[in-house]
Amino acid sequence: MELQSSPVKNVVKKQVLNLLLVDDRPENLLTLESILERDDRHIIKASGGNEALRIAIKEEIALVLLDIQMPDIDGVEVARLLRSNKKTRHIPIIFVSAVSKSERPSLEEFEEGTIDCLGKPLNLDETKYKVAAYERMYRLQNDLGLMKASYDQIKAQLEQFVYIVSHDLKAPIRAIDNLCNWIADDLGGQADANTSENISLMRSRVNRMSSLLDGVLEFSRVGRISDEDAPLDITQMVHGIFEAIAPPKGFTIQANELPVIQASQIKFYKIFHNLISNAVIHHHDPENGLISVSAIKQEDAIIFKVTDNGPGIKPQYYDKVFELFATLKSKDEKETTGVGLAVVKKIVEDFGQKIWIESNESSQISFCFSYPMKSS
Repeated sequence: MELQSSPVKNVVKKQVLNLLLVDDRPENLLTLESILERDDRHIIKASGGNEALRIAIKEEIALVLLDIQMPDIDGVEVARLLRSNKKTRHIPIIFVSAVSKSERPSLEEFEEGTIDCLGKPLNLDETKYKVAAYERMYRLQNDLGLMKASYDQIKAQLEQFVYIVSHDLKAPIRAIDNLCNWIADDLGGQADANTSENISLMRSRVNRMSSLLDGVLEFSRVGRISDEDAPLDITQMVHGIFEAIAPPKGFTIQANELPVIQASQIKFYKIFHNLISNAVIHHHDPENGLISVSAIKQEDAIIFKVTDNGPGIKPQYYDKVFELFATLKSKDEKETTGVGLAVVKKIVEDFGQKIWIESNESSQISFCFSYPMKSS
């Protein structure tokens, strides 16, 4: 698979920006045009509010300089209409008015940083400075948008590449596994202890590689999960996952009165399945194991905690455990892929949230993650 070149290099190219000047008096438009005319600007003029609205919807406008007092629609109402339209709501506006500051209408209804004002007669330096400042802001936002689009494209290509490579490697792994089985069948009971041990070791390594590829495939698929958000009963989900894992006898879970949330069922299932199975697999005393799942509602998010009474994790490894393929024990000692917690972190970060580890006075470890509040 060939990765396409990134469009980031186009960011540095200076684009011509459209500036929309709106005034019902032709001489005022000419004055503004003479002040602002430059090679990297395309000046578009409108003699009224209605014409300005039509142009703003049709063209890609970087900045509007808008007279407040006009006969058809006054400037403040034009600004309200621009803000009400999805295509034009982001356009910064500089009001141009001969009215004194004390008599100008209030602009508090508009978002701070997107509205400014120039008084008439125009101050040449002030006009140039304010327009240039809004142009720089527009160019920065545009550059960030291009870089984000480039990042998203490269990320998608890499995920596809990882998926394809991992999927294609499954075939030779299966072939090696079949070969091991054929050799064992041909030898029957005639294999000596050393040969049997080597065949067993080869099978173990093949199974480990197969599990590792399954983990990589799961990790690469996370970004492509696209099921719709729906009401989820977290209490019911957590108990269902615990039963499906079938932990050793004596291992218990406490998960009561958890919220019903609006979220992706597939993503939340992966999160809790990985966290709960991780607690079970790494527990040092499974017959007395205990997992507790709780939730704390905050102003704009819910904090979920999955706590267990297992052996704990040293603080210096709190970040490391979320790295892809990271394990704290030898794979010969504990057969894990080191992918599960990386998958959890990737899903949580796709929510725009965080995951972290906390420990309490009893040295119990809690895996905590936040999820934005949504109406269920």
